[in-house]
Parts: sequence; structure tokens; C-alpha cells
Amino acid sequence: MTSADAAKPRGQVVLLAPDLQNLSDFEAALAAGWSPDPRRAGDTAYVSGELQRLRQNRSKYLGELIAHGKPHTGSGPPPLTTRLFWIWDGEFCGSISLRFHAGTEELPPEISGHVGYSVVPWKQRNGHATTALKLLLAVAKKEGLDRIVILCDEDNHASRRVIERNGGELFMRGPHPSDRPDQIKLYFQLRPCATG
Repeated sequence: MTSADAAKPRGQVVLLAPDLQNLSDFEAALAAGWSPDPRRAGDTAYVSGELQRLRQNRSKYLGELIAHGKPHTGSGPPPLTTRLFWIWDGEFCGSISLRFHAGTEELPPEISGHVGYSVVPWKQRNGHATTALKLLLAVAKKEGLDRIVILCDEDNHASRRVIERNGGELFMRGPHPSDRPDQIKLYFQLRPCATG
């Protein structure tokens, strides 16, 4: 992105369900090197692989992105539901997701909290993540969650500020099974609110 792109006026931040109409903006972010998985930021092989899969079959790629948010219809325990949204201010800004099991606030041990998000570098430091998390808390409340857990790396001061600005309360510090044993995480709890 150029400085002229970054200077474009932005609109109100909203959460959009991924769709084919806006997939080109997601694709452009991948092509610019952004990773939808913050733990894979800078992993060019991963980003190139995602871009290749998207370009091979756009509809299939989109379907795989949103498949986890569909209601469970089979027998047995329900799978983890993931509600994925694109952060949008008139153009693509990143993604944020809510992960949960219906009817409980418990998560499998390999899932690193209820929320994951990643903002494209050229939209960072503009309050997009803070606003997106606030909007996602309203979604969590509608899903029946009274408490969510969100983690960030101990040295990720920007993410910590996003969480704390949304009322996050630190309750634990330590590693998480989803990451390297030497990567210390900060564990926060947040109380979803009814309004976004």
C-alpha cells in the first residue's frame, strides 16, 4: 500500500461476514504479505499458500473460511463454532473471529481463547482492532456468552491495550499449548455487553 492509500478517508468500522463481493480486498491484503493468522505473520510460505488456494477456487476458499460458523446438524458433541468477520472501514482492514462451543464458555485446551484478530499493517494504530473487539463482544453476548477469554503475547503491548480498552482484566500469565512453550501469554477475561 502506498502513503496515498493510507491517506484515504476511512468510514465507520464495521464487521462484515466474508463474501465474494469483497474477497478481492482480502486477496489484495494477502498479496501485500498480510497473514490472517497473527502467529504466521511474516511466514511468506503460508501467505503464498493461502493466496494460491484462493486463486485456484475463490468460491471454495470462501466456503472454507465461513464453514465453521454454520450450525451443527450431526449427532455427537457440537464442533467448535467460529464466527469470522472482516474488519471494514470502506475497505478491508483485517479479520476477527469468535470461537466457542454453544452452551458453554469452556474451550478445548488447544484453542487460544475465544477471540483472534489481525489488522493489516497499513490500518494499524487507528483504533480498528479496539472497535472490532467492541463489536465482537456484542456478538458474543448474542451467542449467550457471559465471559470470554482472550490471550496475547506478553510483549504485544498494542494488543494488550486493545483488550484493556474493552474492559479486559488480566487473570493469568503463562504459556499456552497452542504456541511455543517459551512464548509467555497474558490471559484476559472480558464481559460481553449487549450493545456494540
